[in-house]
Amino acid sequence: MKTPLYELHRQLKAKMFEFAGWQMPLYYSSIKEEVKAVRDECGIFDVSHMGRILMKGPSALETLDYLTTNHVKKLSPGKVQYSMITNHQGGVVDDITLYMLDQESFMLCINAANRKKVINWLSKYHHVEDISDSTLQLALQGKKSADVLSALFPVGEIKRYNFKVFDGIIVSRTGYTGEDGFEIYASIKEGLEIFKELIKYAKPCGLGARDVLRIEAGLPLYGHEISEDITPFEANLDRFVCTDKDFLGKSAMLKREIHRKLFGLELLQRGVPREDYRIYLSDMEIGRVSSGTYSPTLDKGIALCFVDISFRKEGLEVELDVRGKRLKALLRNYPFVHR
Repeated sequence: MKTPLYELHRQLKAKMFEFAGWQMPLYYSSIKEEVKAVRDECGIFDVSHMGRILMKGPSALETLDYLTTNHVKKLSPGKVQYSMITNHQGGVVDDITLYMLDQESFMLCINAANRKKVINWLSKYHHVEDISDSTLQLALQGKKSADVLSALFPVGEIKRYNFKVFDGIIVSRTGYTGEDGFEIYASIKEGLEIFKELIKYAKPCGLGARDVLRIEAGLPLYGHEISEDITPFEANLDRFVCTDKDFLGKSAMLKREIHRKLFGLELLQRGVPREDYRIYLSDMEIGRVSSGTYSPTLDKGIALCFVDISFRKEGLEVELDVRGKRLKALLRNYPFVHR
């Protein structure tokens, strides 16, 4: 599948790759340059591969409050909420951002790989409308993003996890990089024009930089840090689980024993951690990497990993098995890079 910006990516000499069935830019110049652009100035991403669905009606709020872990009832129009859709076993069907358009209308931004699964799941409880193919989604991220976007929209007063609608275009102060930034939801025609205008002032960035940035910021990726087999408590996402309300799978989630929990790791030697690399204390395996990368910001290898709770200690020196070679590393809290 291709996003509406595919031909523009080719014109900009993007290195394309397949992600969740989509042809997406991996990078344009280099991952390192694009990470630096977002950290120091401003970068723009095509994230139209993400799913966008609407849920409307008098029972929409109650239904969403039951199907997700966060308190939907605490939202008000113009607010965005990070949350998770759960199954009967307390695992995560998907992690989402939830937009309250009004008291009876909501938009959900869902992961590309989970689009059909989430639509089928939610449709068991409420009617949903898939608007993914008729809309385009952009992410403008970085310290200068507000200044850049202000040339098109008056966004200066939009607070973090809030949004405004400008002639049908949704602009939210959200993102997946750990930096200040915005996400823009527009029709395909309007979105194309916005992208063409923004690349005059912001560096186009691919999903390679997006993945590095989100690991530096300690943000989870579905299928790595959260899944139907991993509870929010294991993923260290307790703060998004409201146990003072009822939600699907709550009792099963609370009954699960927690033997491992998400933590951070940084290499003390040159190397790059990758998914499923094993972590050792002496000859005892105590954890495995869920997401790893080379951090150009820190100039070292870093990783998110699931570690046995008995050994999940700040500053604990461990070893990481990198293709049969043991490299020295430290366990640590994340985020690795603070905004």
